[in-house]
Amino acid sequence: MLKSSGSSVFKCAAWLNSFLQRRGLQTADGRGLYEYHCSYAEYLDLKQVLKAAAGSNGSVRDLAACACLVLFGSEWYRREYQSSCGWSWEPIWTALEFRLSAAELSTAIPKGLEGYWKRPIHSFIESERRDFLGSLFSEGGLPFQVLREEGSRFQVLFDRILKHYDQCHLMGFTTLQQARQHLEKTTLPQAFSSPTSVELIAHMTDQLVALVRDYTLTETNEPVARLDAMNPKWRELFPLPLDNQTGNELLNGLLKTATEEGKKQRKPANGWACRHFWDEGLPDVLKVQLSMPAEVAFRLEVPASTTRFELEIFEGEKAIASIGSGYATVDNGLARIRLRQREVIARRQDCTAQLHLVALAGGLVMASLPIEASSVALGDAPLGFEQGDGRWQLCGQASFTTAKADLMLVMPQGASISVVEGTGEASIAEASAICGLPTVRAQGRAQLQVQCEESYRIRLGHTAGSGLDLELTGSLLYWPTRPALSFIGLPRVRWPAGSGEQQQQGSELYIAGKKPGSGILQDMLGAHYVSVRNHAGDTLLRRKAGILPADFRLELRSGEAPGQGSVLIYTQQNCLFQIDDASVQVKKFKHSDHTELKLSAGAFPPVKVRLLVTPSLLADPVEIELPFPNAGFLAIGASGKPLKRNFCIEELLGARLYLFGRGGVPTRYGLELALKGNTARNARYTWSYTASDKPLEISLFNLKEQIIDLLSLHSGIDQAVELRIFGSGYDECFRIRNYSTDMRLDRERQVVYSSTLNDSGVALPEPELMLLHDPFRSSVSLRSRTSEGVPTGEFELPALIERDGPWLMVPKAGSSVAFRPLFIAGGWEPVSAFDDVQSLQKAVLTFDHTAVVSSFTPVLNAMAINPMHSGWQFLRALYEGYGYLPLATFEVWKALVSNTRALAMALFKFEMNTVFLGRLEAEFPLLWECLPVKDIKQAASRFADVLAEKGVDPNAVNNLMDNLLSRLEQIYPTYGKNVQGYLLNRPVGQDIQIPPALFRNIVVGWYQELIRERSEAEWPSFGGQPLERWHNTQADSVLAFTPEMDFRKAVVYLPIFAAAVASGRARFDEVFADHAEAIFFLRQIRDFDSNWFNSLYQYCLLNNVMNPDKAVLVNE
Repeated sequence: MLKSSGSSVFKCAAWLNSFLQRRGLQTADGRGLYEYHCSYAEYLDLKQVLKAAAGSNGSVRDLAACACLVLFGSEWYRREYQSSCGWSWEPIWTALEFRLSAAELSTAIPKGLEGYWKRPIHSFIESERRDFLGSLFSEGGLPFQVLREEGSRFQVLFDRILKHYDQCHLMGFTTLQQARQHLEKTTLPQAFSSPTSVELIAHMTDQLVALVRDYTLTETNEPVARLDAMNPKWRELFPLPLDNQTGNELLNGLLKTATEEGKKQRKPANGWACRHFWDEGLPDVLKVQLSMPAEVAFRLEVPASTTRFELEIFEGEKAIASIGSGYATVDNGLARIRLRQREVIARRQDCTAQLHLVALAGGLVMASLPIEASSVALGDAPLGFEQGDGRWQLCGQASFTTAKADLMLVMPQGASISVVEGTGEASIAEASAICGLPTVRAQGRAQLQVQCEESYRIRLGHTAGSGLDLELTGSLLYWPTRPALSFIGLPRVRWPAGSGEQQQQGSELYIAGKKPGSGILQDMLGAHYVSVRNHAGDTLLRRKAGILPADFRLELRSGEAPGQGSVLIYTQQNCLFQIDDASVQVKKFKHSDHTELKLSAGAFPPVKVRLLVTPSLLADPVEIELPFPNAGFLAIGASGKPLKRNFCIEELLGARLYLFGRGGVPTRYGLELALKGNTARNARYTWSYTASDKPLEISLFNLKEQIIDLLSLHSGIDQAVELRIFGSGYDECFRIRNYSTDMRLDRERQVVYSSTLNDSGVALPEPELMLLHDPFRSSVSLRSRTSEGVPTGEFELPALIERDGPWLMVPKAGSSVAFRPLFIAGGWEPVSAFDDVQSLQKAVLTFDHTAVVSSFTPVLNAMAINPMHSGWQFLRALYEGYGYLPLATFEVWKALVSNTRALAMALFKFEMNTVFLGRLEAEFPLLWECLPVKDIKQAASRFADVLAEKGVDPNAVNNLMDNLLSRLEQIYPTYGKNVQGYLLNRPVGQDIQIPPALFRNIVVGWYQELIRERSEAEWPSFGGQPLERWHNTQADSVLAFTPEMDFRKAVVYLPIFAAAVASGRARFDEVFADHAEAIFFLRQIRDFDSNWFNSLYQYCLLNNVMNPDKAVLVNE
């Protein structure tokens, strides 16, 4: 037992006071115990203090003694734990020469860990009790004795994680998931596989990558020396003893590894790169890694009513990856957009199709940029893959040269390969098929000859690799086709820059083995192989391409009744036309300048039809996929079937809307999204479209952000958005929810089941149980009951439900069925008092939605001024583990958004993460430009102070803060360089110091430019009148004019008002009563023209905060 005598109390309390004072602290600040970095001498001294406090009598009532015991237990684990110790208290009692009973531990550990050190206690899901021992071990860090025994294997583990770090994050995996995956493949002791150790390994990896990034270590050959100079205490970030040389050497080695991997990930000089690869674990999947420049320029095809665009990677007509949203600067129809995400990995579906970077607004494609060298001739020509960065990367197609002496060659069917005599030596061995095609592995230095329908030469092991990346160009047919590359008229060859005149002159184009002009033109039409050969007869490029007559044109025309329509084909060339669909009746009519295929399919026509065009009997036809030329509109789901009237957000992927012109005449349609219910009744998105000869295709998935935006206006997760399509005599509605179903609890049988259980053809959910107050713990998967081996869809609740709680049943990440999370109290009983709540874990356990003051409030207030608070680890774990769910699922995110000071600190603690900040604004009624700038300034100051307290060099602190705020500017351009200067207490630019009288004249010029650039756009007008009334009450306005049109007032006045709110000189409710509805509309006004809003907002904001006598603060 621990003594409760005055002597022992004094010794423990005195030891703790000295321990904290040596670290510049008066009390524990909530950091992990390993972050105090108890020295070896302190550890030995602590052991003696605890031994002196032990005796045969007394009870565990002393807070200081309990705190000492907790610290010793965590430090013992870090310093002395060995694989043979098992999961037991016994070695700790042996070291201390006394022991506590289970009852005494249940008092001592919570008192010491939660009460003194302000750290949470974890629950071990399979246990009936809280996991006291696991909680102490998690505070200690990694077991160094075990680590030293396994040093080399531990280093290999980190090498693997760091090597694949960027790739895994691009594919959407967290570092924690990555660490688990790699640990499963290693033979490290069980101690490293515990959830606590896995979390620490993942955290160490993130810290290493952050150090390399924040201190630009990739620019030096001596990363350790540079970091030692800039941040001498950097090793304190890691859960290893710092007074041990082996530990320091290990950290130095890991830092060097992270730096080397960082150098490999540097962006290409020109910003664009397209790399295809496959992994040995998935040889039938070809992926592409795209790198893009910081800024791209689009030529807008039609005027847009917003400067905020959704950016996606398209493969032909299908989106395969999202880049997120971006703000454009528009000048004469040219939109320049800074990319928030410059790299992405996607899975190819039809690798012969070219990739495009596409800008969308309102679900409609506004502009598109082709991505060079993005088409892969899989199956048409040899493909070479060389090993690098733990994967096989495409290094050449057709005939090419590679510097590597080890090559995996994917061959066309029926091809043969041999070594060219006299060119060197190479071994050729059969390998497992890749993407279903024959594959060989060639090793050596020689020239290889591949023979099939063409002849290819591959130079293996040469001093320098080269691939010409030739492209076919011409007038493309903009319908989905097979072959994926189809031209109107003959294609041409596009040579890459720097390929050399001699190469171009010595090569020729062949279509179906013939040179253009050497035979009858019609024989070259249809689906053919197109190739480029050099003077030696080696094929440099081979592609399957469709070639249609140069005057070919298509038009779709709706019929006079549902299920009827026509395909009009214009060309003077004789061709055969067929509709490949037995359910469609076709009548052909020949007109003077076109052929009409009249289609009839009854009341339920197919969604799409295939038109086969055969311009030459010597070639296969070109297949063109067309929407059935229906009347009105057609809404289809991802399966190709009509869209359900009620569906969930996850089912938006692949859903499309086709709008048809009526009888060949341009027809107008409207599309509207509105929130159902009594909240924000006026909030809605509306778009207008005009369909003519070609139907408009609208991706409903690209309306996801707007749908989430509407759903965010209500605090719950059960609201619905109504999608209304109207025009040309049609008016139909669909409803979209967060979830497609919900789970129902049968308390008597202790089972849960889906509300759609009896619906045929519906996939089964994949439920998991998570402890709401402990996101660090792994979730528990539930298995369906079975009947004769067939899952019934009923899931039995495990007995552990009643041992702990509260629980939340959630869908597994990546599950095809999104159900509404189900709250299960389990063994939890509500606790009303929360005076001693110091952690988010305790705040969850004591939360009461009816309370006047939320249990989260005192914790968030503490987190707002303490970047080291354990609550930030809680939020990180919650986001990384369950961020795939709507954030509003968890009360803590709602509380964070409501606490502006904690929200400001979250900007820095989440490192200005693009996706995270975007989700906060999209899923909650939040306008970042109205966040009090003094809160951001305070958070920046406190965050920088903590870095300085940790010993980071002042120049390094400045660089770190600059990098963070630069990332914020990339997400929200309103936080430009001048605002950043103010936040960091630096001078602002001369443009902010322009006298008001002169600035008013400048604003007049901006306003005229705004009108000119947006003359054809539909101006958002919500709140124009109340904003004008508010503006008219303000002194020293920056405007020397009054907008002449009412519909322009909201756009003109909003940046001035938002700046006043952010600077504390106005209250939001002075102008807008319904906060959620107003935020919805104000986002649209802000996004209408980012140039106007940003320029005016920044000037007004900084002049407000830098001239304290200008007005009286009202937002305190």
